[in-house]
Amino acid sequence: MKLRETKDGSKTLHEQNLDVFYHSVHGALSETRHVYGEMGLLPALERCPKGLLHVLEVGFGTGLNVLDVWSRAKKAERHVVIHSLEPSPLSWEEVSSLDYAALTDVPEEIWRTMHEVGAWQDEWMTFERIETGLFEMDQVEQIYDLVMFDAFAPAAQPELWTTPAMDRMRLALKLGGQLVTYCAKGEVRRAMEEAGFLVRRIPGPPGKREMVRATKMLNRKGRFNVRVYMIVERDAQGGGKEVLVSYERLPMGGVMKFPGGGLEWGEGTSACLRREALEELGQPVDVGPLVHISQRVHLSSFDENHQVLAVHYRATLTSEVSFDDQGELEDVFGKRVPMMHQRLGWRLVKDLNANDFHFASDREAWRAWQNR
Repeated sequence: MKLRETKDGSKTLHEQNLDVFYHSVHGALSETRHVYGEMGLLPALERCPKGLLHVLEVGFGTGLNVLDVWSRAKKAERHVVIHSLEPSPLSWEEVSSLDYAALTDVPEEIWRTMHEVGAWQDEWMTFERIETGLFEMDQVEQIYDLVMFDAFAPAAQPELWTTPAMDRMRLALKLGGQLVTYCAKGEVRRAMEEAGFLVRRIPGPPGKREMVRATKMLNRKGRFNVRVYMIVERDAQGGGKEVLVSYERLPMGGVMKFPGGGLEWGEGTSACLRREALEELGQPVDVGPLVHISQRVHLSSFDENHQVLAVHYRATLTSEVSFDDQGELEDVFGKRVPMMHQRLGWRLVKDLNANDFHFASDREAWRAWQNR
């Protein structure tokens, strides 16, 4: 281990085998205070104004995060129960020269005991260091109000930034609980979303533009909104394939989407799609294979209390096109189409990409279809 001073004057350690630092070189203490204190613990204390606050830390490391928690718990006059995973504990001799107790205004006895004994309890904190990794810990469900995820970066510990890892942390959180971490890479956010988190990028600590706060959503007014869409393909006149899209003028503006709509009571998904074809296309379709069912959380653009579950099928027209098939996006942006109305049109598949679709559920389905 090599000692290094960071830009805010606090120190960190360099782990030479993995070639990683335990904290940001832009400021070890600044990172801890911002990511895990201001963006993690303080909101958790506000969400849970009474009783014990339960925290899971993934990556005890030097103990700086826990010292900051102790300091904030004392200031708030609250008691925090924190379980900290660390399969490879550092010795007191390795960390003592970092002087973190003085920086956080915590008695050194507490910091030293955390390293030498692996446990501490007083008026403000019940702490236990668990010498195991995330995948080896006892599986728990809805225990924690906050996860402080402080593993080494994805390049050093890729397995801890995957969807299975996020699944375990989400299971451990109570409804409404949050996970905070310094890493905001796209692959990390996607893993969180696939696990069912609502992911938000928020301002990061010095040296990082963004960090991530992920929430295990709680919405007692929430409803599931099942919507069924068709992917209709045909041969283009000039060669290649083209796909049927719907241009609709909605309150948020003109959008491009797949044709289809909401599942009604008493319908199966195929029956819904056949009805939507009669309503929107004015002619029947044969419903083909299932293409995709939403894998991520999609909140309705019309009502944030509705979570959209989108089902996309291949479909085939059973007769020649009988609807106006010359629609363009400008029709709805230019207000030539009344509010909540649509125009249908064909787009060359080779000229489309996922981002051309307005709704995230359609973008997800488009990628799944193209990957096939």
